Amino acid sequence: MKEATVAVAHPVGLHARPAASFVQAARQFTSKITIQNLDRPSTKAVAISAFNLLQIGVKTGHHVVIRAEGDDEDAAVAALVKLIQDNFGE
Repeated sequence: MKEATVAVAHPVGLHARPAASFVQAARQFTSKITIQNLDRPSTKAVAISAFNLLQIGVKTGHHVVIRAEGDDEDAAVAALVKLIQDNFGE
């Protein structure tokens, strides 16, 4: 299993367009990918879907941990971390 922790800097957090971009990027990989909002301790790691991303309520400045397990886990985590660090291309 590969995992990484990253802060979300986008002004709307992981909501709307950023969430859609994140889901689209995650679908390119075959690994099982989950995300957890570390700044909301009551949330658990969830599978990547637009609904789940909205449910975990990632706001600007929140830290998330991305975990992937599978054949392309390294590439999946690297791509999703880069997407967040690049502010979802916006």
